Amino acid sequence: MNTVQISLPDALALIERDESPFWDQKSLRSGGAVIQKIAVALANTDGGEFIVGIEDQASGSGISLWSGFPNIEESNFIHQSLTSDIRPPVQYSYEYYLVEGHEGQGLACMVRVEKSGDVHYTAANKVYVRRGASSTEISGQQIVDLQLAKGSMSYEDQSLADYSVAELSTEPELQVFLSTYSPHVNPTDFARRERIGDQQTGQAKVSAALLFSEYPSSVVPKRCAIKISRYETAGEPRREHLAFPPITVDGPLRTLVESALERTTSIVESVSVLEPDGSLVPMKYPPEALKELVVNAVIHRDYNLSDDVHISIFDNRVEVRSLGGLAGQMTLELLFTERTSRNPKVLRLLNRYPNPLNQDIGEGLTTARDKMMAARLKAPRYKVEGNYFIATLPHERLARPEELIMEYLAAHEEITNRTARELTGIQSENTVKEVFYALRNVGKIERVPGRNGNRAAWQKV
Repeated sequence: MNTVQISLPDALALIERDESPFWDQKSLRSGGAVIQKIAVALANTDGGEFIVGIEDQASGSGISLWSGFPNIEESNFIHQSLTSDIRPPVQYSYEYYLVEGHEGQGLACMVRVEKSGDVHYTAANKVYVRRGASSTEISGQQIVDLQLAKGSMSYEDQSLADYSVAELSTEPELQVFLSTYSPHVNPTDFARRERIGDQQTGQAKVSAALLFSEYPSSVVPKRCAIKISRYETAGEPRREHLAFPPITVDGPLRTLVESALERTTSIVESVSVLEPDGSLVPMKYPPEALKELVVNAVIHRDYNLSDDVHISIFDNRVEVRSLGGLAGQMTLELLFTERTSRNPKVLRLLNRYPNPLNQDIGEGLTTARDKMMAARLKAPRYKVEGNYFIATLPHERLARPEELIMEYLAAHEEITNRTARELTGIQSENTVKEVFYALRNVGKIERVPGRNGNRAAWQKV
């Protein structure tokens, strides 16, 4: 049994840590049924941690909320619940914490539960999953869907022959991560606790390299960087449309995403788009929308398949392409209502940074949609094409094409089909013609006399 003495600041950090999909706090008065519920929910979802021995915030504040067990024997019901009452038993590790200077307030038991390939049931034959910061019961078809989504080992758990836990322990990004991690732990113990290193061979796992290696592409056998391309077209990409050779960004996932967003934003804003008043302005997207799509790509892609995440910047859109399609039983229809994770350790540990990239678990695509709508741009589009999941941010205004054309004509004498396509984001020349004809039929516009063929234009009546 591992008993660790932690500092008062570390104890306060645990007490004040907000509950999340990966973290919960329980009173020592919690019975076995409560322990079973949280453990089953974590194992059935993405894994996580819970601590027994901290009272609810409503009952006090500060270190007074630390109310642990007087001795280890008093906590035996926790292990009984995890090993005997849950079917099948969950995979877990645990340790006990004593607070320096406050030893009389007892031992708190920290339990870490791994994501499982099985569906777990409580002794009452109930199935729970984590949704937000709650453990939610599911039944019927929902259990069937969970069973179908289970059963495969994630590539993030593969050991790397040429990357050791000893090398991982020296990585600068891991030092950054652990500088705010509570309770304080050394790199080797952290790798053991989080199961991101093989204890027998000393080899680090793929998840460790992705999260903390300075150059993951040098230690992970498959390609795992981000490639950024600028295509000077609104149509399908071809090599002759490339404005410059694609840019490759590599690094631990946190800095990888931040660097890729910085480079992408700079390139996006170098593209000029036509406004209804006729001015040319830098293309802009809500930063939260672009961030959510890139974060979603690196968290949920299949790292067992060898390709980078591709960010392609066009004259009228940005596409983010990630390998592996949709995970588990996820479908396009379920994107906004269900959760699944191909890389639960990556997902969970990214969420432990002070300002995590994936702060609102399960809400990323909803955030992207809402931010685009708030900016009066059309919502992102999603599709599965072969073995790729493709998210597109269109630079198309929510206003109807007719409104944009009439707004343009309020400041200009005429408008051509090409200008209307640039303005509305419509790629089809014939579709724009239909918009012109509809406006003509209601007496809003007319053809400019003497302008035919490629020179054809329209003016207000």
